[in-house]
Amino acid sequence: MDSLGLNQIGAACLIAAVAVGASWGVAHTAVPEPLPAKSGVAIPQPAQAAGASIDDLVARASVEKGRTIAEHQCTMCHSTAPHGPAIIGPDLFGVVGTHVGDIPGYEFSDALKAHKDETWTNTTLSAWLRSPSEYASGTKMSFPGIPSETDRADVIAYLRSLHEDAP
Repeated sequence: MDSLGLNQIGAACLIAAVAVGASWGVAHTAVPEPLPAKSGVAIPQPAQAAGASIDDLVARASVEKGRTIAEHQCTMCHSTAPHGPAIIGPDLFGVVGTHVGDIPGYEFSDALKAHKDETWTNTTLSAWLRSPSEYASGTKMSFPGIPSETDRADVIAYLRSLHEDAP
């Protein structure tokens, strides 16, 4: 094969590569890639406006969103049924307003028993749900916590709804 034939083959390959690249560029410009419906990685939510208390957030919270969060993060270890059984953790029905670490029929860790003079209020539940290990160092609960204050408020609103006389 002479040099003219080799040059023609090289030119044909170069033209084909340029044509493929140009068509790819035109296609991406004309048809943009769709954004996913749900993020594959959890993106931290911005902090709440200064001065918003957990009580204010719970007052505006969504019980349904709280139910969804609780179903995904709590019900693996906790029952939410009236007089439900202790699974890995105690039943959460009616827990709001009770003393911390004092549910009959469940043996709490010493870390939670140390808080037995406190009650489960919006504030204590928020602190617990943010980081159980920070609230009660040495707790048996290995749950990492819920970083979003609005998500915690939604879960607390849901827990408040799990009460025969919803407070």
